Amino acid sequence: MDKTEAKLAQCINHDETMDYPDFDAMWSRLENQLPEPGATLLPVPPETKKRKPLRKVAAIGALAALLAAAPVVAAVADRWDTILSYRAGVRSALEQGLGQAIGQSVTREKVTVTVETAIVDENRTVILFSLNTRDKTPEEGMFFNIEEVELKDANGQPVEGWKQLNWDPAAKTWRGYFESEWSPSETLANVTLTFRNVQAISPVERELSLKPLEEQVQTFDIRQDGIGQLTVKPFIQGDKMMLNSAIAFDQPEAQKWAFPRIGVFHGGVPVSEAGTGAFGKPDENGNYTGQQSFLLSELKQEQVAYKLLYSKEAKRINADWIFDLQLDKQRMESGTVKRELNIPLEHLDQKMTLTRMITTPTQVRIKASHDKYARFPFMNYSLEVDGVVLRGGIADSHTNPEETVFRFEVPPAVRITEQSVVSFVARYERVERKDAKAPIPLREISEEKKTITTDVGGYSVLWTYFRQDGSLYVQSESGTPGFGGVNQTYMLSGEKREVGQKMTVSFGGDGNNQATDKYPGFAGKDADVYIFWYYTENPDKELRTVISP
Repeated sequence: MDKTEAKLAQCINHDETMDYPDFDAMWSRLENQLPEPGATLLPVPPETKKRKPLRKVAAIGALAALLAAAPVVAAVADRWDTILSYRAGVRSALEQGLGQAIGQSVTREKVTVTVETAIVDENRTVILFSLNTRDKTPEEGMFFNIEEVELKDANGQPVEGWKQLNWDPAAKTWRGYFESEWSPSETLANVTLTFRNVQAISPVERELSLKPLEEQVQTFDIRQDGIGQLTVKPFIQGDKMMLNSAIAFDQPEAQKWAFPRIGVFHGGVPVSEAGTGAFGKPDENGNYTGQQSFLLSELKQEQVAYKLLYSKEAKRINADWIFDLQLDKQRMESGTVKRELNIPLEHLDQKMTLTRMITTPTQVRIKASHDKYARFPFMNYSLEVDGVVLRGGIADSHTNPEETVFRFEVPPAVRITEQSVVSFVARYERVERKDAKAPIPLREISEEKKTITTDVGGYSVLWTYFRQDGSLYVQSESGTPGFGGVNQTYMLSGEKREVGQKMTVSFGGDGNNQATDKYPGFAGKDADVYIFWYYTENPDKELRTVISP
């Protein structure tokens, strides 16, 4: 055993730390000794010293390679603070030197994409990359977009995932990551990563002569940057003004990057929305729709202006940046623990069973089984490890109707051991109830707004209804604490149901229980509407279950 191996073995056996060399200084010295372009290289004489038996040094050699790479990968962590703000587990792995340094670059049309680092464990695959262009500083408001990032496994099968790309002003570069819940089955896996087509996207503002206080459907011909016509339907609900918009695109591909929305400005200053907007759902004509809400008091002020805000493609490079990579899970395996569980959870009439927990240095994944399409009646989920809260929740991409997957990020300061106290915590109860069977009587329907108050499951609910533009609008809301809103309404014609079109999107747990349904072409004077179901909410309700030890 030579001196290097002896020192390494000593560190391993006695938990000592090893002083790493100054890699930047080493590289500077190497650069000074590199041959000039075109220089003739001398042949290297064959090694005359007898090789050591492979078995004798294999284990220590592998560990030496891992330790040598660790400080290089750990240094990468400082470059990714902003983009990994919601990926604490990835940040933690980088700080521990558990990432796989790659450092491969491909340049096309003066745009260079560099695959920097990979984080691969039993729960997911994350690949960090950077993008550099000839223009080091983008124009104000401009951003770059990679139209598609595609990962294929060794069999050429595409792997589902998503991408993120942000500007790093300090480094004057674009930093991004590709993330997938896919994990290779083997420790080493050959994959192909393709970055397809790069776009420069610029913001656009188009003034609108919108008059929402008139509560009439208004149409605007845009006819630029692929956007054809904008239709806005404003209506008042309580203390808010709802703006429902629909956009017909002249160029369908522009819908991929336009992200159109309505901006409200008071004295040139943007007015904040009064709730979470919803965008992209196609209407009955296939148009792109948006739903936004603003405080009515804000729109009644003077000097209020309206604009259509969207993005346009300023430049495009049609090219592929292709990387053949070998992903390596070796660094993660020692910190990965798989446990089979059989922990039943029950709340009201809903049940589910925690069946499996996979803990890696970046993430904890918990699987739960339940009846088909059943939803456990809580909004928020977290994991507590020795009193530290791990953020996360339900994995949206999971599609098995009899299973739910929960994922929680492991922050840098947390180490999960066999002695750790791990608790699964469900908070904010939201219960779906179907006991409201009585019809809601709407009488003397006209363009004048009328109201009626009814009892829904013991809660006082105010209904507002009116006819406008040939359609009947039915609004519901309640000031009673604990009422979470009506899901959707319908009418009966014999045994046939006519379901109201939802005009508002409900985000459970946001404190807003207002809802609006639309019945196109309704010409009658009276109607009875029925409720599919309604929700009750209790933000303080909590269900806590100890998983280990």
